[in-house]
This record gives sequence, C-alpha cells and structure tokens, in this order.
Amino acid sequence: MKRIGSGRLSLRFPESFDRDLRLLTYSMAFRRVSMGFLEVVRAIYFSLLGYSPVQIGFLLSIATFVSALHSIVFGYLSDRYGRKVFFVLGGVFASLRMVIFAMSSNFWLLVLAQGVGALGEGAGAGQPVVSGYISDKSEVLDRPKIFSTLAVTNALAATVGSLLAGLPAIFKNTWGFDVVGAHALLFWIGAVGSFMSIFFVIPLKDVKAEKKEAVKGGEKFLNVKDWGVIARFSLVRSTSGLGWGFIESLLPLYFFIKFGVAGEVLGPIYAVTRFLSVLSYGFIPVVVERFGEIQSLVGSRFITGILTLAFSVTPWYPVAVVLMVSLRIAIMFTMPIRQTLATTIVDPDETATAIGISSFARMSLRSVAPTIAGYMFEAISLSLPFIIGAGFLVANGLLYKIFFQRADGKKTAEQSRSF
Repeated sequence: MKRIGSGRLSLRFPESFDRDLRLLTYSMAFRRVSMGFLEVVRAIYFSLLGYSPVQIGFLLSIATFVSALHSIVFGYLSDRYGRKVFFVLGGVFASLRMVIFAMSSNFWLLVLAQGVGALGEGAGAGQPVVSGYISDKSEVLDRPKIFSTLAVTNALAATVGSLLAGLPAIFKNTWGFDVVGAHALLFWIGAVGSFMSIFFVIPLKDVKAEKKEAVKGGEKFLNVKDWGVIARFSLVRSTSGLGWGFIESLLPLYFFIKFGVAGEVLGPIYAVTRFLSVLSYGFIPVVVERFGEIQSLVGSRFITGILTLAFSVTPWYPVAVVLMVSLRIAIMFTMPIRQTLATTIVDPDETATAIGISSFARMSLRSVAPTIAGYMFEAISLSLPFIIGAGFLVANGLLYKIFFQRADGKKTAEQSRSF
C-alpha cells in the first residue's frame, strides 16, 4: 500500500492507485480550484452586472442542461472509444468558459460561456468518464478507497478555490479595479488553471474495459444489459438533482440578497465547509460498516432535508451560516458512497454509459431548478426554493431505501460470510 502524509490525516492508497490515477487526480484538482471559486462568485457576479434573479437562474440552468447532455454523450462515447480524449476535451472547454467570462459581460456571450463550460464541468469523481476510467483501472474492492481519496483531493482543491473567491475584493481595494475588471482577472487565473489540467492527462495510458461475452438474446442496447437497474438508479438520482438544484444553485445569491455578503465573506465560509467535509470522509468506513451504504445515504438525505428546512426559515445570519455549512457537509459526505455504489451495479464496460444515463436524468431535471428558483426569489419568497429542495431530498432518501436496500443487505451478508 502506498502512503501519503503522516499522523491522523495520512492517506493510504490501494495498489491500483497507480501513476495514471495520480495524474488524473492532479488534473482534476486544477479543475476543482476553478470550480471552487465559480461556485461562490458566479451568481453574485451576474447580479453585480445587473441581471435579475430569473436571468441568473437561466444562466445557471443552461450550464446544467448542457452538462446533462455532456454526461450521457461523453459517457457512452468513452465506453466505446476510450477515456483520454474526453479528459483533454473537458480541460479545453473548461478553459474556454473562463476566457469568455474574462473578456465579456454580455448576456448572450455569458450564455455561450455557460454552455461551452458545461462540456468540461465534470471535474469530480462522479463524472461518467472519470468513473469509467476508475472502473477500468481498479478492482471492485479498491474502488471505495479510490473514490474517497479523490473526494478528499477534490475537496482540498475546492477549498483553495473557495478562498480565491475573495480576490476580486482585493483587486478592487488594492489596485482600483472596477467590479468587471476585478472578476475578469480572477477568471483569467481560472483559465490558466483549467488549461494546466490538460497537461496532466496527456501522458495517461488509456485502458478500454474488457469486453464481456454478449448476453443471450442478442446485442446490448447502448452497451447496457440491465436497463431495470439503470432506470431505478436514474429515478433516484433525478430526485437528488432536482432537490439539490433548488438548494445549491442560488445559495450564494441568497446570502447576497438577504444578508448583503459577497465572495470575500462567502469564500472562506465555503472553504471551511470543504475542509470539514475532508475530515468527515475519514468516518465513511465506520458509518458504512455500521449502517451499510444505502442506510448511510438515506440518513444523509433526511438530515440534509431537516437542516435545509431550518435554514430556510432562520432570520439570523450566524445561524444561517452554521446551518448552510452543516447541510453542505451532510450532502458531500455521501458522495464517495454513491460513486462507489454506481460502479458496482453494472459491469465495468458499462460503467460510464450507465453513470452517463443516470447523470443525464439527474442533470436534465436539475436544469429547471435554477430558473424556477430565480423566479421564486424575484416574485414569491426567498425561502420557498429551499423548502421544495428539502422535500425532494427526503424523497430521494426514500427511493434509495425502496429500490436498493435489499441489495445492500444481501451484499453486507455476503461480505460477512467471506470473513
């Protein structure tokens, strides 16, 4: 076993975490830095440009919808033709979005940037191409450790990115930039980081999943032999995407409108949240061993829903910050668990296609949430999107229990007998 670090925060990697997976990790980290500050400043920046909550919601919806198409198309094509070319394309598209942001504040060019950038937005381990590559390179028993390790490195990189969200305020106060110029400089920094991510994936050795024998009854449609599992998993993920879309998409804008705080304040808060999520990943093995994968997912969704409801009604800024940090940690805690589950419900050569299909279901429904939430912000209530999002997350937990609890229990029993 390879080891990085020392003491309580040491990371032990399985043998399958080889040179290629390390290079992929470095590439993803560069992309996550850019995504870390975009998550904080994007909606607020659009508001500072004078766009309404509905227009801001539309801009975010465009990116989410294109990301849905990206998931299914890139996932399917990478299963057929290899992963590497799509890693490179992702870095190119992510860089182009930053360049357009830096050069223009025109609404329709921002729409174009959001669409282009969404083709390269998948920088986490849940991205279909990444998950497919991990399945190609690793054994099933090694994947929980790999996904947890990637979750840690991504969270640390996003922590750095969140801290960079305060740079526009420094550029304004120190060097006299206006709001557009200050953010443009930040976007140029993001463009360089995203472009650097490409250099790490160029040396990758592409590995095509071993082809399985054709199942009886003919060819598999879209490289998937069990559409029932994919349909159930897609339905579950769609409720999660819709719920989190209502909660997360306009969260920075909510703080900006209700409490008057911007990136220089929210950036460190998001950074603390990411860092605490890193610490929480150390408890995943204990929680999964005690409750199982599905029960852990169900519990997380219920806890997140309750915290979101409390967040939606609190009028006090300090309490709102604590609740926001808590609900984000609760939702991020289960990402490695869900990512591991996704790679075990289908054969390795179907992984990227299956995750792409379920991601398409999740992201296509999620794409409507920001625009609807923006309308609610503008015409109804700042709290209503969060209440609706909490309801969908609770429903998501129930669907995990209904569709996958039995399989999780069976797997746990088999693992116990193996010891």
